[in-house]
Amino acid sequence: MLLTTRCALLLALLSAPTLSPAAEMGGAALEQVVLLSRHNLRAPLVSSGALAEATPHAWVNWDVVAGELTTKGGVLEVYMGRYLGQWLRRQQVLPATGCPQAGDFHALANSLQRTQATAQFFVAGAFPGCHVTVEQRRPLGTMDPLFDPVIHRDDAGFQRRALRAMHRAEAKARLGPDLQVVEAVVEHASSPACAGRSPCALAVGDSQFRAEAGREPGISGSLALANGMVDALLMEDYQNSTGSAAGWGRLRDDAQWQALARVRNGYQDILFGTPELARDVAAPLLEHISAAFADPQAPRVSLMVGHDSNIGAVLAALGASDYTLPGQLERTPIGGLLQFERWRGESGAARYRLAYVYPTRVQLRNALPLTDAQPPGRVELTLPGCAQDGCSDVQFERLLHSAVN
Repeated sequence: MLLTTRCALLLALLSAPTLSPAAEMGGAALEQVVLLSRHNLRAPLVSSGALAEATPHAWVNWDVVAGELTTKGGVLEVYMGRYLGQWLRRQQVLPATGCPQAGDFHALANSLQRTQATAQFFVAGAFPGCHVTVEQRRPLGTMDPLFDPVIHRDDAGFQRRALRAMHRAEAKARLGPDLQVVEAVVEHASSPACAGRSPCALAVGDSQFRAEAGREPGISGSLALANGMVDALLMEDYQNSTGSAAGWGRLRDDAQWQALARVRNGYQDILFGTPELARDVAAPLLEHISAAFADPQAPRVSLMVGHDSNIGAVLAALGASDYTLPGQLERTPIGGLLQFERWRGESGAARYRLAYVYPTRVQLRNALPLTDAQPPGRVELTLPGCAQDGCSDVQFERLLHSAVN
């Protein structure tokens, strides 16, 4: 996929920052990195139908169709690609100068516009002036099975357990008060959907769950509707095209945003955060990551661009420690990525580390370049059975094996 003229002009406006060192391990060399990224800023996935009927207000108009990467999203991804590209050169994982060769870097993205475009912009930022191919394994607009977060097991017992796990996760999340905040922000009671209905409210208790082979885990009902509205409001806030508060000027309070974030994060955790279900959904990606580290001929840096569901399922399948991302509302934010790292110590022993690298909400809203003075967020994640400084070869192999079996 080629960059458009408009996007190429935007890239030319970007200045080259200096780079601050990220987390390093004394006496060890970074040997290999696998990046699993969520695509960058896109138009909301739903802009009509139930979402349009759920509020009396008109949703923001976008200059791209639903689900596609925005121009601003491309610029933001260039910033991330440039920052990480320079850091990887600094760590001597990539050549200090010149364009990467086949053994240096490989990019693979899901075959949707927003993921393919995100990978292209990352490459443009990391390797300006270089021709680096982004692999696309399926026709554009169709899901690559590697990134498709569907249930694979056609097993009635497994599906019953998955449904019970989702019900338990919903009950544990206690999202009722947060749904009321969403309801108030969008003025749901005055919406066309509520015409002739009294009372008309968003309620957790009406959720219906789906766990079927070949399909994504699913929810219908108030929680799904609220998640669609929160997604639209978050994307509007990130796009920040008017400079005014999102949600028709009604989202001015941090407490409101925190409530909306709990709905968004809770929805994702219910669908993709229960361990057994996550292991099934994430199995193709985990096997791909495992193969990348096991293959001595694999590129030293591999980039995969997918979705928040991919990242959430991978983290849950691995049993990663609970975490917060300072400066962010979402647990799997736009443009954020999991950075799997293999370090080699002076003794020859390997250590595997996992970090979440992400743009903060302010960096997204204000389109701030990622620089030495203004780096992306980075949170080290702890994996079960491993020490604070990471996993040994045996521990990491055992962890990946248990996550896919």
